[in-house]
Amino acid sequence: MELKATVTANGKIFDGQAPEIIRTALMGVMYEATQYLEREIKKETPVGVSGAKGGLLSTVQGEVVNKGDPVVKGVVFSQSPYGLVVEKGRRPGKTWPPEGALLRWIELKMGVDAVQAKRLEFAIRRKIGRKGFPGKRMFEKTWESKFPVIQRMFERAGFDIARKVNG
Repeated sequence: MELKATVTANGKIFDGQAPEIIRTALMGVMYEATQYLEREIKKETPVGVSGAKGGLLSTVQGEVVNKGDPVVKGVVFSQSPYGLVVEKGRRPGKTWPPEGALLRWIELKMGVDAVQAKRLEFAIRRKIGRKGFPGKRMFEKTWESKFPVIQRMFERAGFDIARKVNG
């Protein structure tokens, strides 16, 4: 008795379509995850004295980079120089905030005019320099709380990739 077996290699994984299927699916889920995180971080970001259109909130944005490479990255960041300070806070004993940076905040938060705000600014800058302030941690807290949602997005994409490559 003679036993023979023939194996035929067919399907998307064997005809070179798999890399494109994987890249397309990963790009799609990366855009989805980045937009989701951007939206959720903005919910935690302080609006500030300039409002949503001109303050820190308006500088939070998500971006997908390395789009053509095998490794696709999504980042959510703030373009504002104050973004990191608001995120991390300021430790006691560090440098004071720059002169003039708090004037508008003092006017709006304390309900004073520009002349009175100028008088108060030195004392407030000094207190911030001495005592510091806690960070809002809007990026860090959002990542920690929303990581399971992001993980499910990528798991769903993995199943979608497997289905498309095998079928």
